[in-house]
Amino acid sequence: MNSVSQAPPTPQRPFSKELDPMLCYAFSGHKEAAARLDLMIKHRTLGVLTGEVGGGKSTLIRRLFASLDPMTYLPIYLCCANLKPREFYAGLLEAVGVEPVYTVSKARKLWQEVVRSRSAPGEKTLAVIIDEAHEMSEAMLLELRFALNYNMDSAALFPLILVGQPELRKLLRLKKYEATLQRIGMQYHLGGMNKDETSAYIRHHMTVSKTEKPVFAESALGRIFAASQGLPRVVNQICTQILLDATARNLEVVEESDVVRVLADMDRQRGLTN
Repeated sequence: MNSVSQAPPTPQRPFSKELDPMLCYAFSGHKEAAARLDLMIKHRTLGVLTGEVGGGKSTLIRRLFASLDPMTYLPIYLCCANLKPREFYAGLLEAVGVEPVYTVSKARKLWQEVVRSRSAPGEKTLAVIIDEAHEMSEAMLLELRFALNYNMDSAALFPLILVGQPELRKLLRLKKYEATLQRIGMQYHLGGMNKDETSAYIRHHMTVSKTEKPVFAESALGRIFAASQGLPRVVNQICTQILLDATARNLEVVEESDVVRVLADMDRQRGLTN
């Protein structure tokens, strides 16, 4: 009987951003934000999602796009990064397979024609998300109201969602953006996890990745929450380092003292301490 050697299984990475967004732990803030995003899409409105750096906005976007029926929606993702109106329209037109044009006025007109044609029965609904929207220029923020529809008094024909850091809300309240602000149909600010949610998040990610060891002691979980303030990205960074440390030390249980040691080492690596 021939024996077949099998390669060892690939180690799971429970706190990696590559983890399937549908498997990520959905805490109360995430559930509410996901529900709001779903309504923004269904109502075809201008929506705003804000949150702290590392609060889980990217995971929400990935989860939203993964949940959209590809037969019904065509999702379009644009990252601001000093996005200008011409680049904005070029990104939109390329996403729908239309050759972009050079001038903003022609690009706007061409986009409006695309939107009109896409509003016909049986056509896929466009779903546009602009990430890092807190970095948007004045010209880009003012352009949004023209991009949303071809008739300024009509309802929007597709959803457009702005995602960014908390300063986006302050930016939109400036007087010069009043016309854009009035068109916002729904907005939500995503906060971090509380202590219990942080503990549940860590346990959930260990479980879905089939990582049985090490086990986190309650005191260790509390210390991780205190250091991360419940921000998922920070929790991921800390826990990744803890797992590496636990592997090197053959730990089966992570105690609070282990977390303290790892946090101190992370501070040294960042040059925060000697």
